[in-house]
Amino acid sequence: MSVFTEPTFTDDCRHAVQELRRALLSLYRHAGADPGKPQEVSRRFGLNKNLTWKIARILSSDDAFAAVSHVPGAAGVEIVLAAFADAQAPPEAIAAVREASVRYDQMIERHAGDRATLELLIDGMGSERPLEVSRKIAFRGNSGVWGLQARARMTSQFVAPNRDDPTRLDLALVGGFVGLCRLRPVARWPLFYVTSYNDDRSTPGPTTRERIELGGGDPFLLESFCEGSLSIETDSIELGERYMLTEGPVGRAGAASCFFGFIDRATVPRARDGHNTYGEFASTVAVPAETLQFDLFVHRDIEEAMHPEVLLFGQLWGSRPATGPHEPLPCAERIHNLGFGAPPATPITPRYEEIVNTVLDRAGWQLDDFCCLRLVMDYPPMPSTTMLRYSLPEA
Repeated sequence: MSVFTEPTFTDDCRHAVQELRRALLSLYRHAGADPGKPQEVSRRFGLNKNLTWKIARILSSDDAFAAVSHVPGAAGVEIVLAAFADAQAPPEAIAAVREASVRYDQMIERHAGDRATLELLIDGMGSERPLEVSRKIAFRGNSGVWGLQARARMTSQFVAPNRDDPTRLDLALVGGFVGLCRLRPVARWPLFYVTSYNDDRSTPGPTTRERIELGGGDPFLLESFCEGSLSIETDSIELGERYMLTEGPVGRAGAASCFFGFIDRATVPRARDGHNTYGEFASTVAVPAETLQFDLFVHRDIEEAMHPEVLLFGQLWGSRPATGPHEPLPCAERIHNLGFGAPPATPITPRYEEIVNTVLDRAGWQLDDFCCLRLVMDYPPMPSTTMLRYSLPEA
């Protein structure tokens, strides 16, 4: 007995795009048109430059999914075929393109229903920048739905050997938002989660967190770097604390930048043990943000942390960082190694170099001893957690 199965979306889409690409290449060849010169094709055949540019992108791409966004609609295809017919292109070559275009539209109807949905399907599977389109759309939608947004979410984490106990690590954390703005009255909103946990999700031992800035009110807010209309409260949650934004002015009048941070001495083990296999550094995005800047400053003696992997998890509704459940999300962003002692200044976070130097001075560290590993993500999903993770060495 034979069983017929429908082709999967990926196979069907790839085949439809490749067939259309082959037919277009044949048409160009028979008409003596150069696929690599869209402006010349535009002038010769009297076609719109945007249309010939899109077709050039299809013809030059071996990645079928990357070509999808450039495939013109049926009306655009007919405009191209009419122009080539006027130039005496072979009728059979024109017919082959038309048939391939019809099959492409049938593939869309079969799997997506319309081109807008097809682009969302492709966006989640892109080989270069997955979810790029969806994340930008989500940023605007989430900003309106939840009533606030930020220009940037920044997280900086530091790891160094403890001076007194080489089996333990010293850590420092600075987190913040740049250009945080309410789009409507917001009573309370979680900004930061400060949590500690073991890999097996057991509760770690007690921590003694040192403040980075001496004096002031809240021990962990970096008040000298906070700007604008800012009202924050803290409350206790499982495994840590939560910083909550409270009511304030709407719009640009209420825009603010806020930062918090602390230093942990000898809090975590350097080597793996019965509770821990990985070293993990996380940045949680709980506010719609245009950009995520995530820096990991690794001391030169912690070689095992120099090449962490990048993981992106969606925080399903009701979950908290570190406690799950987590939904893995596609992530193509890569870490950039700025090198040891490199100036960490960035246009994303104003006064960032001052913030880093404040942490280093308070902890008694030197910038030359640290390598900055930087991850930048446009329109990070919200809510989500980006994690930099490395394997702990054997004791």
